[in-house]
Amino acid sequence: MRLGLLLSLLLVASLAPAHARGAETVDRVIYLFEAPETGGASTPRQIFERELALEARLEALAAGEPLLDARGQYAARHIRAALDRHIATDLLAHLPVDTAGRGDKKLPVHPCEAPFRAQDGDDLENRMQLARAVLTLRIRGPNNRDNSLRGAVDAEGLNDVEFRRILRREALAARYLDMMVAPMLEPSDSELRELLRAAGNPFRGKEFDKVRCELRRWVLNQRLSAALSAFLQSSRSRVRLRRIR
Repeated sequence: MRLGLLLSLLLVASLAPAHARGAETVDRVIYLFEAPETGGASTPRQIFERELALEARLEALAAGEPLLDARGQYAARHIRAALDRHIATDLLAHLPVDTAGRGDKKLPVHPCEAPFRAQDGDDLENRMQLARAVLTLRIRGPNNRDNSLRGAVDAEGLNDVEFRRILRREALAARYLDMMVAPMLEPSDSELRELLRAAGNPFRGKEFDKVRCELRRWVLNQRLSAALSAFLQSSRSRVRLRRIR
């Protein structure tokens, strides 16, 4: 089934809330998808139920909306958004980054993320820490709502290995976009100051030095989300998705 038919599929099948799944620790595959970027039909990609449940929960938190619909199930719009982001990041994570001779470019460690950088300077680990910081701001929002990323992970019963798999996919996708499409992960302070004065900015009117790090992460999230959406739109015709009954 093509990804474009996802909405009708989701109307008749959605995830159950975490509390309804009890203490289940063994995850199960709920979707398979294939695309040329991931090796085609010979190597379908798996999407696990609890992993998708976490991603749907994050979408609900980011939107400031209830997680459950009137039937007590995860809302279809959040599952659809989670699937879109999951597939887009997975496709991008499989694309090579050295075709333009820039495969050795490392992410500069910004002062805002310096306390969390890898001790050994590992580039992927640094990118995963940045992905964690961006996701944290994305679900908490600029008004410091008490939405904990760790709490969301625990609510869906994911362990550290499973959560790091999501962070790794997010980091690799952002790495490809930053290196092979357009630089997006290093907005300068002058760019940030200009954005702070712009309309539609949730930090507008606040002192730059006090919101610098959160503003930077907000900008990264906006740029990454827009790039992921554009990439997915261009790749929908190449993706085949099916639900495992």
